[in-house]
Amino acid sequence: MENPFYITGIIPEPYFCDREKETAWMVRTLENKAHILLTSPRRMGKTQLIRHVFEQPSIKDNCYTFYTDTYPTTSLHELVLFLSKEIYSVLVPKGKTVLNKFLAYLHSLAGSFGYDPVSNTPTFNIKLGDIRSPELTLEEIFLYLEQAGKPCIFAIDEFQQIACYPEKNVEALLRSYIQKMNNCLFIYAGSNRHILENMFNSAAKPFYNSAEQIYLDCISKDVYTAFAAEQFTKASRNISPKAASFAYDLFEGHTYYVHNLLHNVFAFSEAGETIDETDVSKTLNDILEEKGRTFASVMNQLNYQQKETLIAIAKEGKASGVTSAAFVKKHSLKSPSSVQYATSALLDKQLLTYQNDGRTKLYSVSDRFLEMWICRSY
Repeated sequence: MENPFYITGIIPEPYFCDREKETAWMVRTLENKAHILLTSPRRMGKTQLIRHVFEQPSIKDNCYTFYTDTYPTTSLHELVLFLSKEIYSVLVPKGKTVLNKFLAYLHSLAGSFGYDPVSNTPTFNIKLGDIRSPELTLEEIFLYLEQAGKPCIFAIDEFQQIACYPEKNVEALLRSYIQKMNNCLFIYAGSNRHILENMFNSAAKPFYNSAEQIYLDCISKDVYTAFAAEQFTKASRNISPKAASFAYDLFEGHTYYVHNLLHNVFAFSEAGETIDETDVSKTLNDILEEKGRTFASVMNQLNYQQKETLIAIAKEGKASGVTSAAFVKKHSLKSPSSVQYATSALLDKQLLTYQNDGRTKLYSVSDRFLEMWICRSY
């Protein structure tokens, strides 16, 4: 029996849970020719939502859709490589004429393409060193997108990475091309809110006020637990309402972690079995034990102030006023200034995230499994 709780790959429509309002909003925004900034805590489901939007008929039937994750990139050279590889991979199945149109625009890389005599198509064997003039190749990519023959939508995940590139003015360079385009819309996505909000909400930044913004929060408890119960029933299994509710509450509805937990619960269940809270707890213990060595390695890479601050925030669950005297005293931390520096570093490492509660920032550990492991280990 296929496990209905997908944690990798593209989720098929029958196993995609909710996000109806977000999907409708994003489709409508794209149809009205506006760029989108999509932010969420890590592993809340933004990548799956983007791919789900791309599968909607009005998008799928009328547009070329591209998706690239820039999290591994560290320079403009790598960004250009990732963008060009994604366009190539999407266009290969479209046929030789469509593909060759794209390749014809890449004058700066023309000498780097091979040719497969069997499939009668060029082969993308470009290496990072082949991109000698990334600004020129980037311009060629955008020229193609503007003349692609179909409207284009390009999703760039973990977009905040471009702020860390060593090259100067990458934001301004990208914005200078994008603001002139009529044929391509962009979905900028990411989980590092403090960088993205600065990029799009600061009047001094090139991308200021250039995209409609949406924040992806948890799926409601009633909707998710009903979905979970339905998936178990379809597979001739049962999960008690208390067990489904318990699994949801453990992670406050954080999509990936609830899904991951139920994926494992389902994997070790048998037809005719009814899952209860004990089964959910045992599965969670097994997951944390399995991940323990990796988490210990993460903690060992932090300095003392960073480690102590991360532990304090983990024990709070959601922590406000982390630089206040009360918080510092409660958790025996060094000083408000040391907590401020540690918090900034942990945000940059994406070990922390935050959400706004009015004017107050509520900090929490980005990885909910790590948060649980910390609370059990320290």
